[in-house]
Amino acid sequence: MDEKALYQSDNPGADLRGKAIDLFLQGHKPTRICRQLQRSRTWFYKTLARYQQGGRAALQSRSRAPHRVHNRTPAETEAAVVRVRQVITSGQEPELRYANIGAEALAPELERAEIKPPSRATINRILQRHQLVRPKQRKNKKRKLPDDYPWPCVQTANDLHLLDFVSRSIRGEGRFYGFHLLDQARRWPYVRAETPKNAEKVSEFLVSAWQAIGLPTGLYLDNDPVWNGGGRGQRVLSTIVRLCLGVGIEVIFIPPYTYEANPVMESFNGVWDDNFWGRTQFRDLLHLQLELPHFEHYCRHRRPLAEFKGLTADQIAPNFMPIYLSPSFSQHQQGPLPLTAGRVHFIRFVSSTGALSILNEAWQLDQEKWAGKTVRATIDTYLQQLFVYHQPKHRDTCYLIAQFDYLLGEAVVPLAAEFQRKRPAFWPPAAKFDC
Repeated sequence: MDEKALYQSDNPGADLRGKAIDLFLQGHKPTRICRQLQRSRTWFYKTLARYQQGGRAALQSRSRAPHRVHNRTPAETEAAVVRVRQVITSGQEPELRYANIGAEALAPELERAEIKPPSRATINRILQRHQLVRPKQRKNKKRKLPDDYPWPCVQTANDLHLLDFVSRSIRGEGRFYGFHLLDQARRWPYVRAETPKNAEKVSEFLVSAWQAIGLPTGLYLDNDPVWNGGGRGQRVLSTIVRLCLGVGIEVIFIPPYTYEANPVMESFNGVWDDNFWGRTQFRDLLHLQLELPHFEHYCRHRRPLAEFKGLTADQIAPNFMPIYLSPSFSQHQQGPLPLTAGRVHFIRFVSSTGALSILNEAWQLDQEKWAGKTVRATIDTYLQQLFVYHQPKHRDTCYLIAQFDYLLGEAVVPLAAEFQRKRPAFWPPAAKFDC
């Protein structure tokens, strides 16, 4: 065998040792063998010893892995990882029936069972070893919002509630709507499933939510006609807006068809879709409604939140004391609601012509200055004025860029004393724009 063939072998180490033994058996001295094969005398005598002890078979390459792995995960820990994962996916435990199934979710459950969890990477390897890893679905790339998008400033619990709904169908039952409310600061959810979706149902849902988890300062939501009211003409403030103003809540509408402007809620909707809707074959709406509290309980008390370093929702603000809506509150059931003094905000993208639309009514701004910008238009029902603000990128000040009369054509009542309280500001102080 020539040298080129020797080093092209699948097992060059064994071939080289075999060549050394061949030369030795042919009568060559160890010094010459080592020189020819470019190996040390120590290497040769180790090879000779292996041959003398085990023959040609002993010349095969041996694994360099240690005979004993000191940091190997204990078998009982590996079994516990698999067992927790199987408990979740089997649905045997109601509190975990709709839990996440990745390493970040399994580790806290092991701790609850007083089992020291291995690293997240080790948990993932265990899941792979037992073929318990599901391929990740590719997600559509989200559209990036402009740098001047005026995100509300949220600092404490119940500063801002996020509202959205999802719609699904159950065979034989028709369409239903999942009503989702989320306290942004502590990710505390309040969820229900109803049919149909109308102003009466949404009002009942909001009142029950505020009686259960407390009143927010603001409500952040999209432009659905049920709560926007814009589908019925100009300057029509919906029942939902009137309900919010009546209890001292500011309403913030995101730009139309811009789901990425509510990323926290969209993420929660994804968890609902994957963990709840996608994991159980619901027989009917009643079955779904009976299961929903298990999902809600998990999201409040067991789901680790990566953005809060693994804390659960009930650990984020453990000493928070909400201001609850009275259990006897019933104004939403007593006919048309009055219009209360307060503020309603609309975040809008200014068109290329310098126009923005609010409740089916166009408002013209200076095209040269504001076309393509993002603005916040605020209706002050007490002053009956429309204020338009712009907040440049990386600025701690927003600018009042336009002001219009906004006559509402009806009496505006003052906010009741029971709902007057100190409120945090969602945006920086406004200064008048200097041309």
